[in-house]
Amino acid sequence: MDVESRDLLTVEQAANYLQVSQSSIRSYIRQGRLQAFRIAGKRKVLIPRTALLALLEPARPDEVDLAESGDLDHNG
Repeated sequence: MDVESRDLLTVEQAANYLQVSQSSIRSYIRQGRLQAFRIAGKRKVLIPRTALLALLEPARPDEVDLAESGDLDHNG
């Protein structure tokens, strides 16, 4: 089953999905920025995919232009 179709993701899957480290995901959970659930009696943490997507914020067009060009002085 691929990650796109799952409603709940592990920390590792969430990190891979957002292309960040597992430490970043755990930090977001500790800070209360990312909703997560622990299975009773287990160490496994599961993150709703909708909560993960809520971390994303739109990039401003000028940020996208700079990231794509790789040049801060890009004039077109």
